[in-house]
Amino acid sequence: MAVARVDVSADVGVCRRPARLHDRPGTGTWSRWSLSWRPEASGATHLSARATDTAGRTQPDTAVPDTQGYLFDAVVRHPVSVV
Repeated sequence: MAVARVDVSADVGVCRRPARLHDRPGTGTWSRWSLSWRPEASGATHLSARATDTAGRTQPDTAVPDTQGYLFDAVVRHPVSVV
């Protein structure tokens, strides 16, 4: 399935805003996206992006245990330093 939507959060998933997709959806491909964001304060924070595919499946907030270690599909929090 292709990425149909990306939602970004700056508050650990409490609120999510839709990002703008820059590529035409393609099966099994990366999708570039962007979002205008104005932080409320300087300092350390986290951003997280959650994708939804064309079948309506959304990335889970936590990873399902995988004994093989290569099927990680959860939302990842990315540290950001606001200056």
